[in-house]
Amino acid sequence: MSDADLSERIGTGIPGLDEMLRGGFFAGTANVVSGDSGTGKTIFGTQFLVEGVKNGENVMCIITSEESKSIVREMKTSFDWDLEEYVKEGKLTFVDITDPSLRLQKSVEIAPSELIKSFKKLVESKIEEAKPTRIFIDSIEALFLAIESNYKLRTLIDDVFSVFRKHEVTSVITVGAMYGLDEMVEYGADSVIKLGRIVAGNNLQRSIYVMKMRGSGTINEVRVLNISDNGMSVLAQSPYLE
Repeated sequence: MSDADLSERIGTGIPGLDEMLRGGFFAGTANVVSGDSGTGKTIFGTQFLVEGVKNGENVMCIITSEESKSIVREMKTSFDWDLEEYVKEGKLTFVDITDPSLRLQKSVEIAPSELIKSFKKLVESKIEEAKPTRIFIDSIEALFLAIESNYKLRTLIDDVFSVFRKHEVTSVITVGAMYGLDEMVEYGADSVIKLGRIVAGNNLQRSIYVMKMRGSGTINEVRVLNISDNGMSVLAQSPYLE
C-alpha cells in the first residue's frame, strides 16, 4: 500500500465494525470475509456496496455461482435494499454467471488456470468501463476449488488480488470454510474478518472478529454480529456471555 492508501479509510457501512477496524478498510485493499454457510457473508458484502452507493460512489458486484437476480430478490425482500434501482441509476454494475467468461467454469474442457486468466481479463475490462471504487465478490472459492497445487493456488490468488490493488479498488471477497481453501485465500488478503456461529447457553448467536489487518491495529475481541431488518451490525458484547 502507498502512503496515500495508508491515510485513507473506507467505511464498511456496518455499524460497530469500523470501530473494530480503527476506522474502516484501507483504500485500495483486498479484504476477505470468511465463514461457514449462513453466517452472513453475502449480507456483509452487499451492505458494503450499499454504503458506497449512499456516498455517491460507483460499485460492482461479481457473483461467480448464480445469477444476479437471486441476490437482488433476497436483498429487496430481506432489507428493502433496491439493487435493481441502483443498476438503473448507473451506480451498481453486476457481473454474474450469465457472462460468457464466467460460464466457462461449467465446462470440463477448460483448465482452471485458464479460467482464472479469463476472469482477470473480464474483471479488468469491467473495472475500466464502470470505474467502481468498491467491489464485492461472492464468492471466490468457485474459481479456485479445482486448483490442486497449493503453490499454483497461492500464485493465482495473488494474481486476482493484484487486479483490485492495481486499479485502487477497495474490495470485499467472501470465501467459505472448505477444504482449507479459505486459509489460502486469507493468507493473501490485506485484512480478514471471520464470521461464525456460537452456542452460548441455550442461544445460537452469530459472531465476528478481525483476524488480521495489515498496517493497522484492531480491537482484538470476538463480538456479537446482529442481523435485523436494517441489515448487519456489530454489538459491543461477547457472544460467549450466557
